[in-house]
Amino acid sequence: MSCGVSAALVCVKHPARLTRIGETEHSLATPTLTADLAPMASLKRMTLALLTLLSLALPGFAQTQEPLVFATVHRPPFADTEGDKITGFSIDLMRAIADQLGREVVFEPNNRFGDMLANVRAGRVDGAIANISITAERERAMDFSQPIFGSGIQILLPKEAGLSDQFLSYIGSDALSYVLGAVLLVLIGWLLMRSVAGVAGGVVGVVAMVAGFALLLVAAGTITAKVTVNALQANVQTMDDLQARIVGTVAGSTSDSFLDKHGIQFQGFGDPGAMLRAFERDEINTVVFDGPILAYYQQNEGAGLARLIDKVYRPENYGILFPAGSALKEDVDLALLQFREDGTYDAILTRWFGNSFTAQ
Repeated sequence: MSCGVSAALVCVKHPARLTRIGETEHSLATPTLTADLAPMASLKRMTLALLTLLSLALPGFAQTQEPLVFATVHRPPFADTEGDKITGFSIDLMRAIADQLGREVVFEPNNRFGDMLANVRAGRVDGAIANISITAERERAMDFSQPIFGSGIQILLPKEAGLSDQFLSYIGSDALSYVLGAVLLVLIGWLLMRSVAGVAGGVVGVVAMVAGFALLLVAAGTITAKVTVNALQANVQTMDDLQARIVGTVAGSTSDSFLDKHGIQFQGFGDPGAMLRAFERDEINTVVFDGPILAYYQQNEGAGLARLIDKVYRPENYGILFPAGSALKEDVDLALLQFREDGTYDAILTRWFGNSFTAQ
């Protein structure tokens, strides 16, 4: 057989057949290319499967992180650690923040406020939450979140007595003796003047009646003085008014430093509970401390026993406390901003305080 030569097709002689070189090359190249692409397709499938597994595993991984550990201390209504479950405004707020961050949180109760601060300062916990006032001194050693509650130092006094109780307290034992003596002398004088004849009876009677009226004047003066003292003690307008009172506060608190700065003598207690028990036993007659905690006491355990002066003597803000340089602070601040915008913060605030306090 013979074959022509053209630019498009080249043929070669073969004893059995004619073979088109182009067709032979194509038929040989196709299985080779398929064999080269097979490993790449397998790798692609493995990559897609791995990405799918990671997307399913990541949410579970976030939930299996170590829980956040936050120190707290018994300060109702912000943190109540004495029940079966730790509750309070600050506790509920921190739980909501942890949910927002996709984390769990556990609370570590401390017996003393100072111990809680020391644990944060040493980095033994992720943070602390209760009624922690933001101060420059604490900020220098640790970090604070944005404010979570507007507070301030206020004064708690015994409840004013009723009119009958006030009258009995005003006359007192001395004044009552003077009044009875005066009445007796006036009565004797009157009887002498009527029953004893002559000048002697009249003179003695007049003297007795004059003495009786004099005793009445003394009794009136005693009562007036007592009313004045009670009025002064019942009202505290300035810090100077505390000088004549028996003042109590929590040792180491911001109220402690506030009283010390103003030169007010006071008794320091280890915790608010001990301080308020002393108030109930009349061992102190004035409490200077965080207004929200005093208001909560006055409306609950102290109902009928105490009254809270409206004036805030030094405004303060509570915050969440972190060890210095904590990476958690920014995430918590963002969560707090979100709660302010979406109403979560207001809902928690109303749950614990009703309309007594508003968002700051």
